[in-house]
Amino acid sequence: MRIERMRNELLNWFAREKLLLTDVLTSGDDPEHDEIKITVKPPLVALSRADSDFRECPDPVDFGYPPDCLDYMTLDDMHAFVLSWYEKAVEAGLVKCFVCNKILDMGDEKPWDAVFVSNPMYCWLLVHFDCKRYLNRDLRGRHPFEVSSARPEYFDFFLD
Repeated sequence: MRIERMRNELLNWFAREKLLLTDVLTSGDDPEHDEIKITVKPPLVALSRADSDFRECPDPVDFGYPPDCLDYMTLDDMHAFVLSWYEKAVEAGLVKCFVCNKILDMGDEKPWDAVFVSNPMYCWLLVHFDCKRYLNRDLRGRHPFEVSSARPEYFDFFLD
């Protein structure tokens, strides 16, 4: 099993919520030296549709949540946390609409929405309300195990 950088507690939380994708590869050429490789992929956050703009899901503990927060956190709680992280990323000018690729802003009225995609991969992304109808088209052909991710950006925000 190969997991890069993510804290075991967060990985276990994703497993508890059934949000881990698994890929199993076998090398059947030589039965004597057969190897099974299992890769686990937790949900990602996308800053845009560019392959270089996928990030690991931010860990609530890194942003001031109590160390045991994952013990009682629900999926709705995680959605709210990721939305807070995204709002800071939008304020910093780092996020583009996944469909039209225009930079999003935090103006008076947010014409965009956070979406949690469960097929073909588990991923949060932001998209303009008017662009949502084209989202499936832009997700088609993406394979979760072909997408690499970097560490999420750190933003200073506090719990209310």
